[in-house]
Amino acid sequence: MGKALILLLGGVLFGGLLLAGCATPVSSARQVWCDHNQPRRASAAVVAAMTRPELDEMNAYNGKGAGWCGWKP
Repeated sequence: MGKALILLLGGVLFGGLLLAGCATPVSSARQVWCDHNQPRRASAAVVAAMTRPELDEMNAYNGKGAGWCGWKP
């Protein structure tokens, strides 16, 4: 019984720590992302050599930056 109680309390405490780590406000998380990223600007030659999935990923990334950080195209 004692071991089960210790495991239960440990799980509750650990779970509480996990939840506490996720309590960052959305605007703060976005600001952190903006502070650590910058627009991806590729030359015409690089764009011509990129695959469709690579272009889609770069456009999605830059779109996220435009919406969250105010990046200009």
